[in-house]
Parts: sequence; C-alpha cells; structure tokens
Amino acid sequence: MESHIASLLLLLLGLGLCTCHLNIYNNFRNMQVRLASSTAPAPNANQPLREGRVEISFDNGASWGTICSTHWTLREGNVVCRQLGLGYASMAISSTKHGNSHTNPWGLVGTRCRGNERKLLECSREPTYPAVCEAHNRNVSTVACVSKSADLELGVSDIEISAYLALVPMTQLTCAMEENCVSKDAYVIRRTNPSAIRKLLRFSVKASNVGNADVSPYANYKDWEWHQCHMHYHSMNVFATFNVYDNRYQKVAQGHKASFCLMDSECNLGVAPKYTCDNTTQGITAGCSDVYSHVLDCQWVDVTTVPVNKKYILRVELNPEYVLGEMSFENNGAECDLEYTGEILTTRVTRCKRKPLLI
Repeated sequence: MESHIASLLLLLLGLGLCTCHLNIYNNFRNMQVRLASSTAPAPNANQPLREGRVEISFDNGASWGTICSTHWTLREGNVVCRQLGLGYASMAISSTKHGNSHTNPWGLVGTRCRGNERKLLECSREPTYPAVCEAHNRNVSTVACVSKSADLELGVSDIEISAYLALVPMTQLTCAMEENCVSKDAYVIRRTNPSAIRKLLRFSVKASNVGNADVSPYANYKDWEWHQCHMHYHSMNVFATFNVYDNRYQKVAQGHKASFCLMDSECNLGVAPKYTCDNTTQGITAGCSDVYSHVLDCQWVDVTTVPVNKKYILRVELNPEYVLGEMSFENNGAECDLEYTGEILTTRVTRCKRKPLLI
C-alpha cells in the first residue's frame, strides 16, 4: 500500500511539473513589452515613448520587470522597436540611463535575437546564465527607436569577381603594416628579411546603403583618426571584417583592416552623392554605395602561413559589431568557397553566397 501511494504521489508530482511547464510556456507566449523611463516625461497617445528601459510583463500588465542580457545589441533593439510599432533601433545598450535593476528588478534574463523576429518572445535565450546578471550589476537593457534607418548590404558578386592572390614584398606594405594589416609573423620576419614576400588574398568590398536613412559614423568627427599614409581621416575602427575558416569552421587567417573612411563611391540614378573621405561628415547616402577596391591597402587577408592545396571558407562581414543601426543584419555578410594552392594562377574564390551576421 505504501509503495502504491508513493508511486501515485510521484505521478501527481510529474503531472504537476508538466502543468507548471505548460503554464510557464503560456505565460511566456502572452508576454507584453513596453518602454519606460525614470527620466523622460510620461508617454501619451499622441507622443509615445521612443527611448527607455525595456520592460516585460507575464501577467497582463499587473507587474513589470526589466531585462538583463550579455548580448543586448541592435539586433534585440530592432525586435523591440518592431513589436512596439516604432520602427528601428538606433541605440540598444545596457545602462542605468532610464532606471536601474535595483529600483526596477529584472523580469527576464539572457535574451538573444537574430533581429528579424516579429516579437521579443520569438527570440532565443543564452545557453548559460549570463555572467553579467549578478547582484551588483545595476544595468538594464535600454533601446531608442527611430522611424527611418540605414541598411547596409554587402555586394556578394563583387567579392567573387575581384578576388585574386597577390604576391607582394613587404617593402610595398609600409602603410599597411603601420595599420596591422598583415599577420603577426610578418613583423618578426621583417627584422631580418624586410623584402620578404607576403601572399595576400585581395578582393573588393561594396557596401550599399539600401535603407531610407544615411549611414553615419558612430563616433563624433572630433574623435576620428588622421592617417598620414593615406592622407585622410578614418571615421570607423571596425566597419568590415575578412576571415578565412577551415571546413570545421576554425579560423585560420583574418584580415586586419583597422579603420575605414566612409564615402559615396557610387549612387543610384537620381541620387546625388553627399559624402567624401575629406570632409567632417563622412557617411553613405541612402541609395549610394561605398566601394573598397581590391587595389587599396588592407583589402585582403594575409594567407602567407595558411596550409596550401586545401579548401577553405572566405567570410566577409559589414558592421560585425552592430555599432551602426540598420533595418536588418541579414544582408551584411557573405561566404565564399576558397580553393587555396598558394599559387596565383590556381587559387580561386567561387560560389559566394549571402549570409547573415553571426550571433
């Protein structure tokens, strides 16, 4: 009898746990989202709040909690703004600008989005509990929404058409080496053999702005860096990355392009260019493209030490750190097949395909 009762209790407990999980799922499915702020005026129907801390509710608005996340980026911000009908995220950071986690405790931890989800509830969660979500962290996830946004699109065919292997002596790479655009071993080799040859996989990168607002550098022009070798200011430290991976997706080489100037190189019919590398308002006009030709410094991956006669993956990404607000990050990347022989005539880049940024 005691054994039968024990089994029945276990069964009931199991049913209870199952019901609990269903309740959690149902509550999550009904999650509500809003913006709130401890510093901004209260929103109204005519002027809704467009910037604030992100709050969620699982009980139809009876109580609200904030969000703690290690990876709170413009991806997550875009989802919040989309769900609230406020457009696109121009800012998405963890801060105390609109209140802190002590006054406004966390209600959700570890949110990660691709950025194309319709609602925050469709996003995934970090696989482990975020290390930043501990008692002393007062930051909460915040966002600012705008009605119009830029949208960078990587020119996939431009990479494949222009790619080639070049053998270049280090005597011709003075400026590039000042900007760390070659592999680390080159700086050691230069001490004893300054004319040594580097094998550079060169290609062009076309960054088109297909959005409805201009691309503007995230830093104030007063913080831009003057580059004596190139005789112009660079307004972006990380605008694009170039990497080579093996078939297990282990990185074997990476580009070291340190900084960029943004300008209108090409524009659609009827769109007038506004930006150049020389002025104090660099950027990319909506409907224009910035083209980085394969002949420019640092438009390459140094593959000198990569094992030859193997197949690899060349991956190129625009705005890889999400420092610029965009409509979408799904059109920012590309991957190509790289057959690397170490020889100019037989090294080939083929089958380039569009890929989203890695989460």
